[in-house]
Amino acid sequence: MSHKTIAIQTKRASQLLDCIDGGMFAIPKLQREFVWDGKKAAKLLDSIASGMPIGVVMIWETPKIQLLHLRRRFHILPPFSDKNNKVWFLIDGQQRISVMYHTQKGDVVQNARHRDIDFSRVVLSLEDEEDGQQIRYRKPHEGQYVSLCDVLNPHWSKKLSWLGKRQSARVRKCRLAILHYPFHLMFMHAKLEQVHECFLRINTQGMRVTTADGIISRSGKLNLRDISHEVRDNLDDSFSDMPEMPILFALTAVRGATEARGPAIETIIRRLERQAQNDDRKRKELAREWTRLSKCFGKAVDHLRQNFCVLNRGFLYSDYIVSILALFYFWNGAGPDRRQAGEIRRWFWATAAGGRYSGKEFYRSLPKDLDFFKKLADKPGTRFKFRPQVDKVDLRKTQYAGHTGLSCAVYCMLLRRGPVSILDSGLNEIPAERYSTPANRKDRHHIFPKQPLANEEVPPNQYNSIANICLLTAEENQQISNRRPKSYLGAVSETTRQFGLKMNRHLIPYHPQSGIWSKNLRRGFHRFIEERTEMIWSALEHEAGIRLFRRDL
Repeated sequence: MSHKTIAIQTKRASQLLDCIDGGMFAIPKLQREFVWDGKKAAKLLDSIASGMPIGVVMIWETPKIQLLHLRRRFHILPPFSDKNNKVWFLIDGQQRISVMYHTQKGDVVQNARHRDIDFSRVVLSLEDEEDGQQIRYRKPHEGQYVSLCDVLNPHWSKKLSWLGKRQSARVRKCRLAILHYPFHLMFMHAKLEQVHECFLRINTQGMRVTTADGIISRSGKLNLRDISHEVRDNLDDSFSDMPEMPILFALTAVRGATEARGPAIETIIRRLERQAQNDDRKRKELAREWTRLSKCFGKAVDHLRQNFCVLNRGFLYSDYIVSILALFYFWNGAGPDRRQAGEIRRWFWATAAGGRYSGKEFYRSLPKDLDFFKKLADKPGTRFKFRPQVDKVDLRKTQYAGHTGLSCAVYCMLLRRGPVSILDSGLNEIPAERYSTPANRKDRHHIFPKQPLANEEVPPNQYNSIANICLLTAEENQQISNRRPKSYLGAVSETTRQFGLKMNRHLIPYHPQSGIWSKNLRRGFHRFIEERTEMIWSALEHEAGIRLFRRDL
């Protein structure tokens, strides 16, 4: 690319906003979605108001004939207007331009992670802030914070007529600083291949470019970004942030792919793109195929939730579990019968508890599972073969806050047992919805509380073992606090006849010799951990219907 293909223009923010309103800008198919949040938007506006550099906006300027590269959905800018003679494709700067536009509008938009950004909450502080940041993301508050959409409004003085003289001067200064801010636009006049390469090189220095981004940017004709959205549209909010790579893997697996490595996926996608380039029939065939597959992702998630209590992505240690199960639904068509459901059950627990989709094992297990599910889809009598690769001691070493196959398997197993309240007098089951928020971790209760064990110099990796965890509500967790199990469980055992049933639901050993009753905290804890580890692995194997752990030699 020579310097002759590049031209620089400078436009004030007010002129840039006019261009946006005029539908000058377009989003190419290679671009990602809007991903920023409110705090990042506020920092950008703060940098602009302070006169700091925010980088160049890179534009691919082309004739309207290139509109075939236009992405018409999944962005938050006004649509391109056919009244314009040329198209300004945003190669770098979509996030900044979008923030500038919606801050002026003060509206609410949803980012790619399905989180609402309320731009009316991008506010100017009317007093100096301690950290020096004068524009923040928070609710406006009369006398303290005013919304930037009011500050940038042409009739700002009427909207903010209650301002005092000093505050009005502060608002005016901020308004002029933003509207007069010089945006530097770099216009490229280049071939599509050069634009793709430019996009990748720019983004390796800014927002991280994933393997999926690279693949999608080089295969614009197949509309892979839109297809990924179509898959997510068939998922509910708890799975809608699924990354693109497992989706791309499934798209290529229906065409014979057996590997999840980026180069292997890209090879198949490039081959499909070449085949479809001048073959409208081929493009329609792929579109039908992938549309059907996208619906199968929704069926796979429903199966995981209903049969294994995978309430959200937080309970699933690998997204490829969804991909593989979606492929089964694609190949099978009707959904699993009783025998097929039994084999899926064995596969799920073996894959999670056995860590089959972790490390090097992932690349060995995936081709095997593709072959297995393709056969199972046609022949219900196909059997899932599994050789245990983990030991019982691995279960005890698993940390409750980690996101491993074993930790996810244990939480799903505990959910399937129907956790109940411990402190009340009845056998009241806790609704699964209480555990369905991925961010909520206060429902993980240490049966032997952390602080007393730390005081006894028990190492964190021991008291944070998943074998020391049960699922309660955050409220009960707080109520129990640092009380020893001998205290809080002893009180419950005296007030309810349901005590044994409660303990069985949570897999807590409660017989007279159990460690929970020991006066010696340290000794009782170690006895409890050994016994509960045995109970957990036995319950996991019962769920799976097969052996999951290696036996002692």
